[in-house]
Amino acid sequence: MMRARWFLVAVASVWLGCKKPEAAPLPADPKVAKHGRTLFQRGRSVRGTPLTGFLAPERVELSGEVAACARCHGPSGRGSAEGGVEVPDISPGALGHARTRAVGELEDRSRPAYTREALLRAIMEGRSASGRTLGVTMPRYVLSPEEQAALLSYLERLGEEPDPGISPTTLTVGAALPLTGKLGPVGQEAAAVVRAVFADVNASGGLFRRKLELVVEDDASSIEASPTDATTRLLERGVLALVASMRRGPLPSDARLTEEGAPLILPLALNGGVSDEDSPVFFLYPDEPTLARLAVQSLARAHEAELRRGSLLVVHAGGASGTAWALAARDELARRALRPPEVLTLSDSPLPLERWAAEPPLAVLYAGTPEGLDTLLRGLEQRALPVRVFAPASLAIPEVVGRSAPRVHFLYPAGLGERAPDLEDFAAFMKRHDLRPGHAAFQLGAYAAARVLVEALTRAGAEVTRASLTQHLEALRDFDTGVSPPVTFGANRRVGIQGAQLATLDAATGQLVPVSGWIPLSP
Repeated sequence: MMRARWFLVAVASVWLGCKKPEAAPLPADPKVAKHGRTLFQRGRSVRGTPLTGFLAPERVELSGEVAACARCHGPSGRGSAEGGVEVPDISPGALGHARTRAVGELEDRSRPAYTREALLRAIMEGRSASGRTLGVTMPRYVLSPEEQAALLSYLERLGEEPDPGISPTTLTVGAALPLTGKLGPVGQEAAAVVRAVFADVNASGGLFRRKLELVVEDDASSIEASPTDATTRLLERGVLALVASMRRGPLPSDARLTEEGAPLILPLALNGGVSDEDSPVFFLYPDEPTLARLAVQSLARAHEAELRRGSLLVVHAGGASGTAWALAARDELARRALRPPEVLTLSDSPLPLERWAAEPPLAVLYAGTPEGLDTLLRGLEQRALPVRVFAPASLAIPEVVGRSAPRVHFLYPAGLGERAPDLEDFAAFMKRHDLRPGHAAFQLGAYAAARVLVEALTRAGAEVTRASLTQHLEALRDFDTGVSPPVTFGANRRVGIQGAQLATLDAATGQLVPVSGWIPLSP
């Protein structure tokens, strides 16, 4: 169905680009043209609402990315082929000239050159430059005056200027990583891994004769909850995409990423993140709210009767990420018609240990700081409460867990036991580039994110744009990064690995040991 709809838009969109032939257009306002680019590439209006068009005569609605012109005739307007049907070049040079004969099988019979007025009639009323009524597959778009001006401004320069970060010889990618502060060593290790992946690509001739270049902005303050945002600085420097950044959760710059359509391939967020279906942020691993859902699903399979009595506790350290953790658990319980959990914020209330001793809960779902987990575990130990604790694997710190290790089940999405990836090639990669093993989770995450980016850039081809890169990320299916479970994205899927395993921390080795099979995320 989606392929058929894409085909309809492909046939319809061949009319959507031109340049006034009578006189050179006035220089386009870059800000206005930028709004037009969002309409053309992503199907988003000036105000951020979906672009809407209707297929005559039934008035079948097309909306958002499905209606975006770039989906069909290509982000640069040079044309494409879908289902064996040729979609011709709609760049200014192609539609700004008269045509004296038909081309191929499409409805672009002889016509005069398009003027701005004729183009708007084609877009909004379905009439060609010669006045002929266009076919029923041509959407009649609903555009405000602002949107009309923005789209025309962009179409006048369509295909003439490359996206940020693209030059004839380089593709520049950014990473927002802590290079100083307590997480500085982690960020430096991640940057070194990404640079090494790029070095391997460049040593093999690059991508379509372009070298990959990584620029890193120090994001130590953002990791520690300061308003300073390295992602914004990278976008201002002009990068094609971002990869392997590290952060606690959503940032103000996410709106800027969405506005510019710049994809970010994120190994993980330390405390939750954005995975909306229209977000440019692609997660390799589930964010923390998704892990909360997985924990509830695992408990519901084995302890549905207890959960119906309402014996689940959700504890977090406060803030937006803690609230998201609690809401995800509550929503998953409600979806299964189970009683809502008791929610406790450590920053607001002490642990009600006496009440828990009188009526022990089935389990506690915890997300937050290592200090908060330490407080929770020490309290349970003092009362000798046999309560299991579920927590994200980012909190699997031996110094924190200590002798409570058997009671803590960590949600680990990277694969353990039979699902553990074979890291022999990764070990050889590290040795070849003289990189020392360090913070393994972040080194592996950076490697996987860089491999995903390189694969999507390779598929996007020589005429890569941000929009086409996003499309090829969405098209990844069961991609093997070499260090993780297979990664699959989609138009409505921004988390590549949707599942996890339960694991405990081996006190002797400090390694995670699986205590469950793979738990796939139920829709």
